[in-house]
Amino acid sequence: MTALVPPLIPGAETGSRLAALAPAVERLPLPTVPAPSRHADLAYALSRLDGSGRLSATTVLAQLRWRTSVRLDATVIGTSIVFRPDRHGPFALDPKRKVVVPHILRRPCRLRTGDQALLVADVRENILVVHPMAAFDKLVLARHASLIGGDGDDH
Repeated sequence: MTALVPPLIPGAETGSRLAALAPAVERLPLPTVPAPSRHADLAYALSRLDGSGRLSATTVLAQLRWRTSVRLDATVIGTSIVFRPDRHGPFALDPKRKVVVPHILRRPCRLRTGDQALLVADVRENILVVHPMAAFDKLVLARHASLIGGDGDDH
């Protein structure tokens, strides 16, 4: 196996006459970077709001195990929408497992046709949260500011 760093003495490669003068190469173990911990109960998807106010949510709905017959209640909190099952809820999924976001919910979130949204399924709480990209940008920018300022905690 060849050394990662060339010898300090030119011509002192392994097997040469000058090899005895070269210091012994000690290989240090490579550091391992721990994988960031994830919450297994969360699933994410990006979706673009179509002209009928629907968001494709197949992957996150699979995590929640919501059927197309589920009735939903929705609450706008800040600029995000929280959907949760409610047998008397006024909202429903469409037959193609898309989340229908009525105009009354889109307006306070400033969601318009063609806008992307981050969908977060929280399996533990059995909710689906729709974050407009502007809200997601705000979260990411705050995180970046904490990293740049040295106040961030990557653990």
